[in-house]
Amino acid sequence: MLSAISFAQAETIEDGRVWLNVNAVGALPLERWHWYAELQPRWRNEGDEFEQVLVRPALYYALTPQSSIWLGYAFVDTDPAGRDSFGEHRVWQQFLHNFDTIGGLKIQSRTRLEQRFLENSEDTGHKLRQLVRLTYPSPISERLLMVTYNEYFINLNDTDYGARRGFDQNRAFVGVNWTFDARHRLEVGYLNQYVNGTKTDAENHVLSTTLSINF
Repeated sequence: MLSAISFAQAETIEDGRVWLNVNAVGALPLERWHWYAELQPRWRNEGDEFEQVLVRPALYYALTPQSSIWLGYAFVDTDPAGRDSFGEHRVWQQFLHNFDTIGGLKIQSRTRLEQRFLENSEDTGHKLRQLVRLTYPSPISERLLMVTYNEYFINLNDTDYGARRGFDQNRAFVGVNWTFDARHRLEVGYLNQYVNGTKTDAENHVLSTTLSINF
């Protein structure tokens, strides 16, 4: 309710965007340890202008077949409209849990904590991200899943680069996931990104495509 009130009070600028994501995961020689790598370029202005690229590697440890803890790093290069480009380094930790399947419905929870270090900034930003993801088998094919998720972002402190403590943004996704084989999956759908700005909010309509590869 508080988020809805803040949305209503601010002017909102809308844009169409394109996000591509390629991620890979594989097992390490150590028992229960795995590696993860992600590359994600993004475009703004209906997909005509390059905006950002993220490189995000990580290691994770499987506590159980359903739960894991992660430690990762991310480099983010951003080229905002009307401003100079800048780099950002992130250190992040997360807990991932897959709940027991209920009538074909799979529920996944991901809780991530990020420490953000931006160029030309002395402050460290701390951000909490909570994602809940649902998948359900499609009646069309056993390889096709219907997918929806929501991710809520909260800044834990104010920073000199403009972050304000409290609600930062929300991402809501709906789409489909196709399994090619045991190693390759493709997910395509619509993502609505609502960003809580200082004076003007942003609502981005994103065509999101993710290729997942298991080694």
